[in-house]
Amino acid sequence: MKKSENETTVLSERGKVKGAGELVDRGLLVVLSENLFGTAFVIEKPEIVLGRHPSCDIVVEDPLVSKEHLRISAEGERIFFVEDLGSKNGTLINKKKVKKKTRLLYGDRLVTGNTIFRFFLEEKISKK
Repeated sequence: MKKSENETTVLSERGKVKGAGELVDRGLLVVLSENLFGTAFVIEKPEIVLGRHPSCDIVVEDPLVSKEHLRISAEGERIFFVEDLGSKNGTLINKKKVKKKTRLLYGDRLVTGNTIFRFFLEEKISKK
């Protein structure tokens, strides 16, 4: 049985397939670094700004993150882009410096200052 590109498989504790996960339109940033380890931020708006300033949509208290560090924008179904907003320390996606608006892909590693994120898409269980 072929899986569509917007499905993932969810395994039970004993390795049996419980159902397929279907990707939906909301993005998700999960923090993997110790300063906010495990914190998840849902991207629910067409555009969000991440930085240290309290007015940002996602506030990251990291001295190496600029006041307004980066912007993530949703442009269509499950299509997200990131752009650095001229931050002092830059933004990396999978160890490459973001120099222009760049598409985010499922599982991408995003680094701002000392904070490491993984980008995912929200999933729901489909009852097929």
